[in-house]
Amino acid sequence: MKFLLIAYIIIINLAGFLLMGIDKLRARRRKWRIPERTIFIIALLYGSIGVFIGMYLFRHKTRKLRFSIGIPAIMVIQLLILGFIYLWNKQEMERPSQAVQQELELIRKLDENTIFSFVSYENLMNSNLSSGEIDSYATEAVDLFFENFTYSIHNEEISGNEATVTVQITNIDAKALARDLCTEILRDSVDIYPEDDTDSTTGDYYRLLRDTLSSNTYDTVVTTAYFHLQKENNLWVILSDGELEDELVGGFISYMNDPYILSATETLTIHLDALKDLSADQWMDYLEIEDIFATYNTEYYSLIDEEYIRQLTDAFDYEILRCTEDGSAAEAVVRVTSVDMTSVLEVYKDALLEYADTTQSIRDSDVTFSNETSRMLLEALQENTKTTSTDVTISFSNNGSVWEVYFDSDFTNALMGDINAAIEAFASEDAGSQEVTPSE
Repeated sequence: MKFLLIAYIIIINLAGFLLMGIDKLRARRRKWRIPERTIFIIALLYGSIGVFIGMYLFRHKTRKLRFSIGIPAIMVIQLLILGFIYLWNKQEMERPSQAVQQELELIRKLDENTIFSFVSYENLMNSNLSSGEIDSYATEAVDLFFENFTYSIHNEEISGNEATVTVQITNIDAKALARDLCTEILRDSVDIYPEDDTDSTTGDYYRLLRDTLSSNTYDTVVTTAYFHLQKENNLWVILSDGELEDELVGGFISYMNDPYILSATETLTIHLDALKDLSADQWMDYLEIEDIFATYNTEYYSLIDEEYIRQLTDAFDYEILRCTEDGSAAEAVVRVTSVDMTSVLEVYKDALLEYADTTQSIRDSDVTFSNETSRMLLEALQENTKTTSTDVTISFSNNGSVWEVYFDSDFTNALMGDINAAIEAFASEDAGSQEVTPSE
């Protein structure tokens, strides 16, 4: 703004000076003259200095009282006005509110160095994330964060060499953004098989922040920031601290480091969704399955494992029936849907008993016997279309940073179709032969 004002004063006075020279030249050549009204208009538009210099340098219109008195009078009045504005502006510049305004205006530039002077990248991040070098993601994310940033100086209090300036800041809803960003960070961290398995870096964090800002629309909210200043060498200096940094970003830093920004229910949902997203191959690796039913049959065990995992992948689902928080502890009851192993083993058991009642089972060699019983198990799995739901209680806690969810053996049992109940039912007394039982 100051540059534009100086440029205008120079141009308008140069125009006034040239007009006087051109008009003098036309007067000598007895050509069409520049109207005097035009010259006065230029002078009134703060070109009086240029007109005055041109008037006496070119010895033009110096004998006309309206020029010899009028132009200097206009010039003196304008110089007095400019002097008054300069003194007033200087006085205002020395006020703490002006110092704050100058600093806040820099945010509108939205360049990396400017933003860094207000809010350190380290503090803007969740404190639990890894650090790393700042890249283009950071600048893009910060640019989007301050896209709708506006401010209004509300109050100024001066006490000796100390002052406090209260500023109303309008910007993005930092709490809503923090919730969405923490959700994305948690999803990224609990991803069991991420596409990129390298360690998290600051760049990854700002990529998530940029993507979250780009893909969501947030309301603007008004928050209050308190600038504390101290006078040093007749200049007001802002005393920057962590509290001011947080206020400038609408509490975003505090929200990001709030261990309870996401509820226990939301956290558990994200962990369970990560399981739902697993493919069959990933389930196989995650559960470390190899001959899950301990058949020890090299011909069939891989086929049995693959069929079981295929059904588990298709069947797995969950419903959080309730979740309660008590301080840093939480407990949830989850209904886990999976393969109905009781039904599978019932079909398998019937086939085994039928086979055991034949003389063939006595005549078969150990290898043939193993192949036959393994084939029956595979067919029982292939014929199965049923699922079962098991309610399991999951207890977890908040470590002061995030909710930590641990899946115990009860959850694993439910995940595998309440396998414990299925085996118990399989092994129960039956009217038929009990001589043939599955390996475990």
